[in-house]
Amino acid sequence: MFNLPLAFDIASPAMLGWLAAAAAPVLIHLWSRRRHREMTWAAMEYLLAALRSSRRKIQLEQVLLLLVRVMLVIAVVTAVAEPLLERGLAIVAGQRTHRLLVIDGSFSMGYRPTDKSRFDQAKALAARIVEESPRGDGFTLVLSGAPPRAVVRTPVFEPRDFLREIENLKLPHATADLRATLDEVQRVLDDARREQHRLKRAVIYFVSDLCRVGWLPPGDSPAALAEIHERTKRLAKAADLVVVDVGQEDAENAAVTDLRAIEPFATVNREFPVEAVLKNFGRQPRLGQRVELWADGRQVRQQTVDLPPGEDVTVAFSDYRFESPGDHALEVRLQSDQLDIDNHRYLCVPVKPAVQVLCVDGRPSGDPLRGATGYLATALSPPGESPGQAAVHVEVVPESALLEAELAHYDCIFLADVAQFTANEAKVLDAYLQGGGGLVFFLGPQVVAERYNRQLARSGEGREPILPAELGGQPLTNPQHRLDPLDYAHPIVRDFRGQEKAGLLSTPVSTYVPLLLPKGTKAKVALRLGNGDPLIVEQPVHRGRVILVATSADRRWTLMPIWPSYPALVQEILSFAIGGQVQQRNLRVGEALGGTLPAAAGELRLDLPDGRKEKLRLAGQGDSSVWSYADTSTSGLYTARLGTAASRSDLFAVNVDPAESDLARLPPDALEKEIWPGIPFIHQVRWENAGQEPAGNVTPSNLLPQGLLYLALALLLLESLLARRFGHHT
Repeated sequence: MFNLPLAFDIASPAMLGWLAAAAAPVLIHLWSRRRHREMTWAAMEYLLAALRSSRRKIQLEQVLLLLVRVMLVIAVVTAVAEPLLERGLAIVAGQRTHRLLVIDGSFSMGYRPTDKSRFDQAKALAARIVEESPRGDGFTLVLSGAPPRAVVRTPVFEPRDFLREIENLKLPHATADLRATLDEVQRVLDDARREQHRLKRAVIYFVSDLCRVGWLPPGDSPAALAEIHERTKRLAKAADLVVVDVGQEDAENAAVTDLRAIEPFATVNREFPVEAVLKNFGRQPRLGQRVELWADGRQVRQQTVDLPPGEDVTVAFSDYRFESPGDHALEVRLQSDQLDIDNHRYLCVPVKPAVQVLCVDGRPSGDPLRGATGYLATALSPPGESPGQAAVHVEVVPESALLEAELAHYDCIFLADVAQFTANEAKVLDAYLQGGGGLVFFLGPQVVAERYNRQLARSGEGREPILPAELGGQPLTNPQHRLDPLDYAHPIVRDFRGQEKAGLLSTPVSTYVPLLLPKGTKAKVALRLGNGDPLIVEQPVHRGRVILVATSADRRWTLMPIWPSYPALVQEILSFAIGGQVQQRNLRVGEALGGTLPAAAGELRLDLPDGRKEKLRLAGQGDSSVWSYADTSTSGLYTARLGTAASRSDLFAVNVDPAESDLARLPPDALEKEIWPGIPFIHQVRWENAGQEPAGNVTPSNLLPQGLLYLALALLLLESLLARRFGHHT
């Protein structure tokens, strides 16, 4: 028993039914003979005598012409049926193959070792695999990333269409996610097996630079590695695996890994310091690297720094001021290198004339210091600053004005000793949080705990709870005059670390309302009482933040308002409450943009970093409209413009994940031992084995259909010549 070196199969066997058309010339020939009627007349006798002498020659010519016509039909039909001729001993003869190409879409593929990036090389290799595959094979395409994307989910059998999809691929600025990619590949493979039964064999090509960041789970988690192994093992049972490595050893790279604001908000004509963190991921020092600060598209500052290998370097720009309110964009640029994507980092800064704060006083008084918000307003906007120069503008209203106020005008709302809330007031506060505002609740003697719990701490009327904790009933007395900062872990108290003389830890709190945190809550405790009960609790709600303080904002329950730490603590609470507004404008690649607009808002357009523009659909939600955009695959600045005249515009900054800037490669033996142990796969190095056939064990010959078409053309010409020749005898 032995295997033949050549194998023949038909890609489209249904087309062979048309071979019956080869009988048409024979039938026409026979039918033509039946149409003749013999008539004898004198002149014909002489002609018939002449024909009898050459009958054999004429019959031979007719048979030859008939044979050429039959062969012409057979050649055309067989060519359309796409016969396959393959060489190879390792496969079943004539199998049609599903070739699933997985191209690495992480931004490390933008590295340029030559005039072409790794991504360009991967696209060229994928095109070559398609061009060298036998006719009749089906092709699908997955772009790996976070998340992965099936570019071509249904097998394509026309190479030109598939090559066009490869050519149109754009490199996302995302990171790789091997687990998610394997899941997407499995879905594409399963769909193809259900829908295309003629694809008997499958080959999966992973074209990647094999960066460790994309191929190993975070922290090298054993559980995650086991999941990756199990997923790959399942794929290996259904397909051959080929890993094509387009990476290089010792690739050098430096990046801007962070750009952060020192202050939580920016106001006009006040210094707004920022810090950029740079890192050299290579092994060679980078001396004299130019770092530039750009504001709204123009360079405003520049420094030169040295970057030691493997170390972070912080660069501070401390004296820049914004001259006008509105959304502004800051960008830090590092001197360009072979991977330019991570040499830029962006920061969107909403600049205000002043931070607008509304204080709702549950116990208003003619004497400001006798009301519930007197000390609070003073701490928010200390005396001595002129109204035009104050960074925080405070407005105090009674609780009865809550429904009348235009809450969207305010960045943060402080509610002090408000007795209770109605359902309408709870609805208004919920809408305010959907717009990204900050709410701070101080309790007090007038608070009705049950009404707070019913309207604010529990879900109702299609809304989620507003308060991060329920109120535990009657106020309690605290005999211990000491607070627990929980190791200063929370941003509200972080700046008090090392400032024990400020008096925070010794703040007298005589009375408080116990706060009950529900199980599984996302709420965090920022500060505790000495007995362990929470004093300050916070939680994000919708796009805003809510902070709940268990004691009063005045001197009724605590001496905190006259304590040295009080102004600083209130300022930190304000900063944290509105800090999320800046974070919502500064995202990472893959995170969705979004916002809330008035219900009567018109058309919304989005300007993308690559120059494209998209129209967005608004979804009604009560008295407002909500929009979102998830395709943030490119880093840079996004601008949402409202109305045809761009009456309002919101700026967003989208940055890459700096983890992908580490170009350290995964050695092939590590791939075999750590990630895919015991799983068979073929590893190829694109840069070294450019001439090696990617499938490893198949050498296709896809010229047979073309050859048959050329044969048909030749037979057509031969038939015309023979018909002309045989039809003009002397």
